[in-house]
Amino acid sequence: MTANRLKQAAMALFSASGYDGVSLSEIAREVGIKTPSIYAHFESKEQLFLSIMADEMEAEHDRFTALMKEAAALEPLEQLYAAFKFFTDLDHLTNGQAFMKRTLIVPPKHLQEQLRARFMDYEGAYSPYFLKLFQQCLAEGNYSESVGNRFLALFYALIDGLLVEHKFYEPDIYRERQSIIWDWIREAVQSGKTRG
Repeated sequence: MTANRLKQAAMALFSASGYDGVSLSEIAREVGIKTPSIYAHFESKEQLFLSIMADEMEAEHDRFTALMKEAAALEPLEQLYAAFKFFTDLDHLTNGQAFMKRTLIVPPKHLQEQLRARFMDYEGAYSPYFLKLFQQCLAEGNYSESVGNRFLALFYALIDGLLVEHKFYEPDIYRERQSIIWDWIREAVQSGKTRG
């Protein structure tokens, strides 16, 4: 149980202050243990941080998979909208989601390579969903691998851009931009559908 308590305390502190702004002694104090006791569970602050990141990526993917199961009966464009909203409705993030989003925007410099590899695996778990939905949204014959890859690159760029904008814009401006971007995606998909 102490390992889980350490993760929860560390995640809240990392979310608020970033990796460099948190010491092991602060985490230990939050849990009510002495700093050396952390080493019974984690070799280092890095290992603790990366363990939390792995847990949150897995939890996020589980939430997304559950959402897609719930939305399976909807039309493909509505499923795509549900996926878009999943990644861009950012007003009520859990501590874990806030931790993960902050880490994706501002990763600790010395962990960038490890996090980049994990992020590529994380993104790779979602890409088949998006490609399948995009293909289903288009009329048969309008889809090709290059069209799918272009869509995927744009889709990720747009949701990643919204993640950054959410941090800096007032809520009304953010929601307006979120709506405009979805309208653009919808129109792009629908215009692709009617191209013969």
